[in-house]
This record gives sequence, structure tokens and C-alpha cells, in this order.
Amino acid sequence: MNAEKSNTGAELLKGVLLAHLIIGLHVVVIALIGLLVIFFGGLARYWAWILLGGLAAGGLFAALVYRRIRAGGRQMAQELRGAPIMAGGTTEIRLLGGLASITFNRPHAGPDLPRAAGPPPLLEEAEAQRMRELAQLAQLVEKDLITADEFKRAKAAILTPAPRPGYGPGSLEN
Repeated sequence: MNAEKSNTGAELLKGVLLAHLIIGLHVVVIALIGLLVIFFGGLARYWAWILLGGLAAGGLFAALVYRRIRAGGRQMAQELRGAPIMAGGTTEIRLLGGLASITFNRPHAGPDLPRAAGPPPLLEEAEAQRMRELAQLAQLVEKDLITADEFKRAKAAILTPAPRPGYGPGSLEN
């Protein structure tokens, strides 16, 4: 029975200490909230001065950078062109995650690669493609590279679209 009384007393002590700990943590949280209110109250009271000070500091920094670039801009550009990093080709500097970037590009004297063979990509509308082909045919007639009969046949072939399988002749009327 004596063991039960000491066990109950230990449990009671733990419960009391836990209650005091919870109350103490609440007091700490309330004190922190009070300090935040005081801090942001003072900050809100002087926000205009803080903003003006920040703008003045930013303007002063921009003026100093502008003076430095204007004073040594040509020399800086020559140093950049002669830098060993520029000898190989492209150099790109990205700031703020790509929001601002500077690219230096020097063409390399390598051999030009031949263009890939195959049909040209169809990136333009069919009507624009027809107009381009008709203009090319007209230039061929003007240069006397094709006859008028060849021009008429090619023009008819361009203006009459080839039938698409599965669609039939169709018409533009509703």
C-alpha cells in the first residue's frame, strides 16, 4: 500500500509540473506577441522614413555605379573583350535566377555545317505557302525559265489542293 501512495504522489507531482510548464509557455508566448506588437508599432510609425532612406541609399548606389561605368566604361569593355574567358566563344551571366542576364558572344571561325536534307518544315499556313509558290512561279516566268503553258499548269496544280485521303472533295459552302 505504501508503494501505491508513493506512485500516486509521483504522478501528482508530474501533473502539477506539467501544468506549470504549460502556463509558463503561455506567458512566454504572450510576452513574445507583446514584443512583436511594440516592434511593428514602431516600424509602422516610421515606415515613410525607412522607405525614403532605402530609396536614397539605392539612388546613391546607382549613381556611384553609373559614375564608375562612365569613367572606365571603354577600358572595361576592352578588358572584357581581351579576357581569356572571351576567347572561346559565348559567355552568359545570369542574375536573380535569369531575370537579368548579360551575354557576350564572339563568333567562332569553325566550318559551317551543311543543312540537313529533307522537306522543309511546315510552319506556315497553307494559303501563305500557296502565295509564296505562286510568287516563285511568277519570277520564273519573268526570267523566261518556264513557258506560259507550264506556268498555267503549275498554277492550277497549286490552286487545286490535292485530295486528302478520308476527307473527300468537300466544299466551302455550309
